[in-house]
Amino acid sequence: MGYRSDVAYVIKFDDIETRDNFVTLMLAKNDKHITEAINECEYGYTLDPIITFEAEDVKWYDSFDDVIAHNNLMKYAVEIYGEEKGGKYRFISIGEDGAEDFNEDDEDGDLYDYITTRHEINTAFPPIPEGDSTSTLNQE
Repeated sequence: MGYRSDVAYVIKFDDIETRDNFVTLMLAKNDKHITEAINECEYGYTLDPIITFEAEDVKWYDSFDDVIAHNNLMKYAVEIYGEEKGGKYRFISIGEDGAEDFNEDDEDGDLYDYITTRHEINTAFPPIPEGDSTSTLNQE
């Protein structure tokens, strides 16, 4: 079965043209895993120069080819466009045990507006008929 995680990342550039050039460059590598990673991302944003990826309940091991490819997209964005065209990223993973892992190249912190974590408790308790509650918390 294995350890499963929810993962997401955002890569941001200074402008849409740079983002689109990056996508074209990655596809031109003709690397099967990079191409699959790009195709799993969303980059059709017309007003924001970002590439996003999100997956739930996945095995996200650093030795897996698809994970290596996604990590390379983030790394290449910084290596190729970091200083000159603003290539930066933020990655977050939450494991099934609630452990968080993050990695980023975002010195000014503006990618926090795109991706953060929030832990919640969700319940689906059955309804209690009016007047049958044993709780004293909600009674006057």
